[in-house]
Amino acid sequence: MTSRSIGYGMTAILAAAALLTGCTAPMEPTTPTSMRVTVGSPEQFEALWQATGDTLRKYYLQPDRQDRAEGVITTRPETTGVWFEPWRPQPQPAYAWAEANLHPIRRQAVVTITPTARPEYELTVEVNRYRYSLPERLVDNPAGVLRLYSPAAPTATGRMEKTTDIERWIPLGRDGWMEQAILTDILQRYPGTATVPPAEPAPSPSTQPAAS
Repeated sequence: MTSRSIGYGMTAILAAAALLTGCTAPMEPTTPTSMRVTVGSPEQFEALWQATGDTLRKYYLQPDRQDRAEGVITTRPETTGVWFEPWRPQPQPAYAWAEANLHPIRRQAVVTITPTARPEYELTVEVNRYRYSLPERLVDNPAGVLRLYSPAAPTATGRMEKTTDIERWIPLGRDGWMEQAILTDILQRYPGTATVPPAEPAPSPSTQPAAS
């Protein structure tokens, strides 16, 4: 018996639910999720910055690095909400929801606010997904189940290894749905004007607008 055998019942139920909904893996975005916004003063830049931080927290993505000079906000990797956490935003579409309930999934966002042609800035949102991976451990008797997630049980290769030495997070690519949802939410919170982004934005040297 291995740790992989534990929880097969729940996995089968969730997999069946996913199949019944007809969900398929969404296409990963191939272009940046972005929008041009008008930022005419330092006060407006600060309002956009605050709107971005508030929106990320709404999605349970806590800002980690916040660099106003570079116009970058990076969040800590956060585990995605699952079915028994209804107070947290649930991943969408159905495939993402099933994926998060079958495996531990976490997401990390990076938002950049880049100057283009004044007074316009390029607001770009990128959300990356990661799946938790831990080699299975061997159990040779009923009492061994209690050691499934501890170094006291050997891995499938027969080695005694600490969990922290063998666990890892596998990159799964971008989450286009969440990127668009976050971008839309930021624009709703920010009172500035949004315009369609050009094909090739041209950055200017400084990030924040000069005080008038």
